[in-house]
Amino acid sequence: MNLNNDKIQKDPSQEEKDLILKFFTSKKLVEAKKEVDKQIIKYSNSATLYNILGAIFAAQNQLNKAVENYKKAIKIKPHYAQAYNNLGVTLHKLNKINEAIDCYKNALGIKSDFAEAFSNMGNSICELGKPNDALQYFKKAIQIKSDYAEAHFGLGIAYQDLGKKKEALDNFQKAIKIKPDYAEVYNNLGMLFSDLGRFDDSLSSYNKAIKLK
Repeated sequence: MNLNNDKIQKDPSQEEKDLILKFFTSKKLVEAKKEVDKQIIKYSNSATLYNILGAIFAAQNQLNKAVENYKKAIKIKPHYAQAYNNLGVTLHKLNKINEAIDCYKNALGIKSDFAEAFSNMGNSICELGKPNDALQYFKKAIQIKSDYAEAHFGLGIAYQDLGKKKEALDNFQKAIKIKPDYAEVYNNLGMLFSDLGRFDDSLSSYNKAIKLK
């Protein structure tokens, strides 16, 4: 008898997790949820499964259910940085910005090099109308992960809100270089080029945004 069996069986195997994630990344959310529900019967104390279930509900725009499952994951595993980050993103979508910021702080307290949490913190602080305060968080995210398109985009928005058009343009262009199909960046570029009087570039950017999304 293996005395450590409970610990070993706490989470599904890598193969079982890969199957769920394969469905999830293919946007087969119904199949992903069915597989999670099946695995939770076997691994009822798996923080990983509740975190994934939260992500599935978030992708289905069932945000309150997503919050509930991320909280279950954290209750099982209090030092679960990814679950705190995911919870923060969902709370932001629910317009609970200060609660989202608290989640990112918790995530960063657990994992100090968590680029996504730094970038998400920047987004939330921007949402509170404090773009100047947000700059440091986007810059920290990029310092950790230089090819982080979303952080460059966020930094560009913060600069755009501050009226620093050159810096905004520089970061939007960096985001597109990293992620050429980033429709939201092209949309912001359209606005920025219009402000700069570069109307042909503005129209071209808007057309690219529409074509991509």
